[in-house]
Amino acid sequence: MYKNNNIETSDKSTPKILEDKTKSGKERDWKGKKRRSILTAEHFEKAGLHSKAERMKDCATQLVFKHTGEALKLYQAWFCKVRLCPMCNWRRSLKIAYHNKRIVETVNERENVRWLFLTLTVKNTDAESLPETISAMFEAFRRLTKYKAFKTSVRGFFRALEVTRDRDTHITEERYKKNPSYYKRQGLSVGDENPNYGTYHPHFHALLCVPASYFKNKDFYIKQSEWTSLWQKA
Repeated sequence: MYKNNNIETSDKSTPKILEDKTKSGKERDWKGKKRRSILTAEHFEKAGLHSKAERMKDCATQLVFKHTGEALKLYQAWFCKVRLCPMCNWRRSLKIAYHNKRIVETVNERENVRWLFLTLTVKNTDAESLPETISAMFEAFRRLTKYKAFKTSVRGFFRALEVTRDRDTHITEERYKKNPSYYKRQGLSVGDENPNYGTYHPHFHALLCVPASYFKNKDFYIKQSEWTSLWQKA
């Protein structure tokens, strides 16, 4: 048994440093996530949320692992479960990804289907309007699922909300290349001040289960322009 990715062994052999890695060999960034949770806790302190800040500071301070063959498996830990904790959100995302993988594999064994990845966005918003915008998005998605085209073509779905903050003060070459027409319409180029700096971008990622004949059957297939129209209508 090992603590804190560490160095403690259950016998008297010479301790050695062990790394918690994924099956693909990528090291899990426990330290990085813990640094972010401590930073977030400091912001909670400044906001007067002392109880949540203390819980977040203590989140995952001790990790107990079991060694199973060639890999480490998390055996015991305490997580604060504060909604905005980076450590807890990372752990939650890993669990969701694992459950989705199991669901997709099971459905594929039982049904002849295909899977689509759909991203639904709205215009960036400021911090004050963010809660209202997110509420409107959830209601819009509910309406979207009631439309005939959606009910005909989609057998099931998983939806996740992601909110990102624009941190670029100026337009970089990389972001300009991603959407040059957007910046050209505004008369902006690389190096200019970013008009969206500091704003928030809420968007949905949706995994859709559709019939195997989705792309061949006109009764099922929904073009990108139609998805855009349906989302705007919703």
